[in-house]
Order: sequence, then structure tokens, then C-alpha cells
Amino acid sequence: MTKLRKTSVLLLSFLLCSCHDQDYVLSTPSEELVDKKVSLLEIATLPKKTSYYEGEYFNRSGLKLLATFEDGTTYQPLNTEITISSHECLTLETNYVLASYLNASVEIPIEVKELELESLSVLSLPYTTTYAIGGNFAFQGLVIKGKVKDGDEKEISLDEVSFSIEGDAVHDQDEISLSAGAYKVVIDAYHQQASFDIQIVNGYKIEAENILFTSTTSKNDYVRIRNQEDEAYITQNNSTGHIRPIADETALLASGGSYLGDILSGNIIDFYFYSAIQETAEIAIRASSCYMTFGDGWTPKMMSDEQVNRLFDAYANGEKIAIDDDVILPGKGDKDSEIDMSLWVNWQTVSFGLMSLTKGWNTISLKITSDYVNYLGYGCSFNLDYLSVNFVD
Repeated sequence: MTKLRKTSVLLLSFLLCSCHDQDYVLSTPSEELVDKKVSLLEIATLPKKTSYYEGEYFNRSGLKLLATFEDGTTYQPLNTEITISSHECLTLETNYVLASYLNASVEIPIEVKELELESLSVLSLPYTTTYAIGGNFAFQGLVIKGKVKDGDEKEISLDEVSFSIEGDAVHDQDEISLSAGAYKVVIDAYHQQASFDIQIVNGYKIEAENILFTSTTSKNDYVRIRNQEDEAYITQNNSTGHIRPIADETALLASGGSYLGDILSGNIIDFYFYSAIQETAEIAIRASSCYMTFGDGWTPKMMSDEQVNRLFDAYANGEKIAIDDDVILPGKGDKDSEIDMSLWVNWQTVSFGLMSLTKGWNTISLKITSDYVNYLGYGCSFNLDYLSVNFVD
């Protein structure tokens, strides 16, 4: 296992979009139906799940409704045409949720049981447990299991728990103001506790606005995007807010237009950073797979795993880094899942190589080479949150 020195993380942030919507995406009813009035809305088929523990979310999977219009005709609304009254955690007071279509609603009966736990445990640690001072906590990837008193085991969502460090409450995405060192994060849920260890190190974060959009160089050059011939730098399209290349428009898109922007296969992302010492460093990206293999249009149900050496070639101070085939950026979801916009930002940290830092300015370059094609037939790549450089012993 690679050990990190307490004063030795350089964190280069490249977060270009914070779009995050977990609500079910509704579609518009067809024109011939939108102006009609529903006289009766009935449950044709109950959802697969109607019994819940407090703190869980309602799952509409399997729900089918039947709408009868004033003219006597009937229609079974699509799942995406049905509005559910609440996306909040269910409470003991909840005995139904309201499903609506056009002007009518119907109550979906459910049972919500009290959750009594005998114990709480951490099944999987967060994707990262090393954080830089001035950065943000990120508890994504944390999986918590509770043993219920009736003998069942239940996954406890992050919305059901509270976190604390040394008695002070902390939250996912809070800015880190603690000093460098090792800490224990305590998890509380339903009168039970569990914990996991984290390391906080000295470091700094370079935000996305530090991208250089011109050919001018200066000591503040942190991130630059260029085409493979280095003939043109990326310019910012102010009308869309996206980052767009001056390049062949017919080239394979390496990413969708929302996160990395319309960065093309063959474009190069350069990260510039300063090291005060010569040292060996481990390089990692915090990223999410954009290899959408199931979904509803651009709303994903499943992002599949991606092989990192198919996403980009990496160079450290001009020397190519050999990335093994088994270095994987994990995806999430499955073909039977509900659609989930949060899959676009399913951040995971993946280490992909070592480099020898020089004393002074260093450069890590990622040349986009993705050959992945999503289920819609479009080239796709990954969404990049940041690149980190960690000194090793």
C-alpha cells in the first residue's frame, strides 16, 4: 500500500459542471392527450415494493396506472408521465404516496415500519479517504449496513446518517479546515454507531477557472487544453459556457457537451504544477464513467466500467506512463435500474501510475484516445473532477 506524507498532496481540480439531479425526469404527454381531462385515475398494478423501513425512498418500479378520460377513452400513462408526490425519505407517518397524471391523482398505499438496529457497520469505504486541507469531504462510495432486530440486514443510505469528527458534526462536501493528521469519522444512525479512518494532508486545489484559454504562458498556467498538433488552444464559448476546441468537428467526441465540454479524441489536457522538491509521486484521477450502456435518451440507467488506458495516454514531463489493462474506472447501475442523473458524477478515485517530479514546474498531459461508443451510437469518455499528485515514501 502506498503511504502518503502528511504534507504532500497537490490537488488539481478540473470540475466543469455541478449538474446533479436525482429526480425522475418527466416526459411531456402527447399533443392529443395533453388537453384532455381525466375523470378517473386508477392503479392498474401496484409497485413491486409496498413495504418500507423508515428512511427509505419510494420505488415506483412496477407501478402502472390507468386513466379514464371524460369522453370514456382510456390510456395507460408511461412511467415518465407520472409525477410522484415526494422524493424525500419515508417516515412512520407516511401511509401513501400520491401519483399524478395530468389533472388527476391517486393514492398508492404503502407500509412504513420502524427501523430498529442491533448494529451498524461499514461495508465499503468512500472512494477516497485522503483529503487535502481546503478541499472538501467526499463520502460517495461509502456503503453502510445495519443489522435489523428482526434478523434482516439493510443498507443505510447517507441521508439516514450523521457524521462527526472529534464530536463536531461534518457533512459530505463540507470544506476541510482541520489540521493535517489522522482522524476517525463517526457514523450515527438509529441509535447505533460505526466509524472509518481518514487522512488529512497539506495541499492545495486549483479550480477550473484557472484553465488557460490563450497561448500566453505565465507562472499561473495550471490547466491547458490543446489539439494534438499544438496548433490551437481551446477557446471558451461564452454563449454556452462549455469548453470547445478549435478542431475538426467530425472527430470522435471524447465527452458530452456538459462536463469536459466538446473535447475531441486527440485533444490534450495539460496540468501544470510546481514541486518544491524532487520526489516520486503517484498520479490519480477522480472521475466518473460516461460509458452509458442503458438509459432513456441522455438520462442514464447504467454507466459501465471503463479501461483507463483506452480513455487516454498519459505523459509525465514528456515521458509516457505505462497504464496496465486492469486499471479500471468503475461504473454504476444496471439495465433494470431507475434512470439516475447522478451517474454522470459518480466520482471514483483511480491511481494510474508513478512519475519522478522535478524541482520546479512539472506537467502531466492526458491525450484523449477514447474508443468507447455509448448505446446511442455516440463516442464517449469520462467526466473529470480533478487530478491528484501524491508524494510517496
